[in-house]
Amino acid sequence: MSRQTLVLIPGMLNNATVWSEVAPALTDVADVHIPIFSDENTIEAMAETVLASAPPGPLAIAGFSMGGWVAQAVFRQAKDRTTRLAFISSGASPADQKELDTFTRTGNSVPSNFEALLARMFPATVHPSRLEDTALAATAIQMWREVGPITFVQQRQAVVDRPDLRPHLRALDIPVLIACGREDPVCPPAFSQELGALMPSAHIVFVEQCGHLLPFERPDELAGLMRQWLAAKQGITQGERHG
Repeated sequence: MSRQTLVLIPGMLNNATVWSEVAPALTDVADVHIPIFSDENTIEAMAETVLASAPPGPLAIAGFSMGGWVAQAVFRQAKDRTTRLAFISSGASPADQKELDTFTRTGNSVPSNFEALLARMFPATVHPSRLEDTALAATAIQMWREVGPITFVQQRQAVVDRPDLRPHLRALDIPVLIACGREDPVCPPAFSQELGALMPSAHIVFVEQCGHLLPFERPDELAGLMRQWLAAKQGITQGERHG
């Protein structure tokens, strides 16, 4: 396998920590770059940050959750540099009316009870079997705390305003990995199935006993899937399997 530049894009309220258990398993086959977002409030602006901070040359792009939509925007902006795409616990659709109504109802000001919000987020995102995993909870909550409420507000705006980039994904002839927790409550398997319908040659994997935080909950399995994806040849139809 020739060495590649691998860009691992974090999700909402994430920093490099979200990839901390996955990236080390890939550094023997790829030069890993993890962009960090600060004041961007659109998906397109995040994609510009990714490209501005990435090394020159071809890029293998993987995005987790919000990062999957950013990966689509990176591809749209730099198709000639994108050698492969991976969508981890992500989707393709713009915000639907229910999401827009919720956003309008709750508003988007800096939450005064940010710590309470973080405490609720963990059980709302992981598989039920991980609810008592205090080490995982501490890692996730500390990461969210480090990113902070101001960035949370900006990223929430970006997600609700995300563009419809599905037309750019149709009939891709590059290796595509789509991986999702079977019990993901945030970006459920239907989101990944929609992605797969756009790209019939994609390798789709639904990881059993896993919620939304796939890079945290099942890092070894995800790293293995990504190694296969990095080694895949262009234009090979890989189909769907269940992990």
